[in-house]
Amino acid sequence: MKNERNEAIHGDDQVDGIHGRSLVTEKISEAHSQAVQKIATAFQKSVAVTSGKEQVFSENVLLYCNERDRDEENRFSPDLMVVRNDEDIKDDGVHSVPIFVAEITTMASRRIDYGEKMLTYLEIGVDEYWVVDLDRKVVMRYLLSEDYAPEAFAYPSYEGLAVYTHPLVEIDLAQVFGTIV
Repeated sequence: MKNERNEAIHGDDQVDGIHGRSLVTEKISEAHSQAVQKIATAFQKSVAVTSGKEQVFSENVLLYCNERDRDEENRFSPDLMVVRNDEDIKDDGVHSVPIFVAEITTMASRRIDYGEKMLTYLEIGVDEYWVVDLDRKVVMRYLLSEDYAPEAFAYPSYEGLAVYTHPLVEIDLAQVFGTIV
């Protein structure tokens, strides 16, 4: 597979399709992977003690946004998503709207995560979207109920952050950002 610059795409790379362009981000860092794991673990613990109807997906599971928005080329591989409608989970990925999505942003993906992905998630109806910026130690939260007006939560000013769409989940930002050396 090749990206729009005609370079080879390796197995460790992640490819998102946005408006007909293939966007490739290189292999994720250890800090990125640990941040995803910490957030996913908090959700998995909550799902296990509650209804268990949600499914938590982290990395390398495709979300077919193209089935929900006007752009037939949009498909993302969010770092983390929580899905309630399990009948639309297929072998090739998720074909329903997640209630929660988090992207761990990097220098290479920052413009996409804060821009095009945020707008697409709003358009398809994701209830809560987080951009977790490891470099800046900040979480930007966008809520559908607030028309995606951004809220910023900087660590260490905020050590724990409650998930709006899943009230029993609180993300320990010290663990998420504590993975950074």
